[in-house]
Amino acid sequence: MIDKIASKIVERRLSVPAVLFMEVLKPLNFFGAQTLNFFGPIIEAFLKKENRYYDFTAFLEKRENIEAILQRVEEMEDAMPRKTPSKRSRKQKRNKDITKVED
Repeated sequence: MIDKIASKIVERRLSVPAVLFMEVLKPLNFFGAQTLNFFGPIIEAFLKKENRYYDFTAFLEKRENIEAILQRVEEMEDAMPRKTPSKRSRKQKRNKDITKVED
């Protein structure tokens, strides 16, 4: 479950906000999991039968799981290749080079 959550965060390029959010709310993870348990019967009415809702709430109760997600996100982020310049920035650079030649 840790890899699945971390890969979703990294592939959507939300590493920085996700890490910040999880670090700030890490002390409240047990309270959040209990809140999800409280609303579980209502939420499960809208989910498929084979959902893993309560597995997720049990996962959130343990603070070390949040830390493991944070570490995995950072590892995956470091392993990602760096983004190449966009077409727009390359085009702007090419236009600057052309204007230099014309001068």
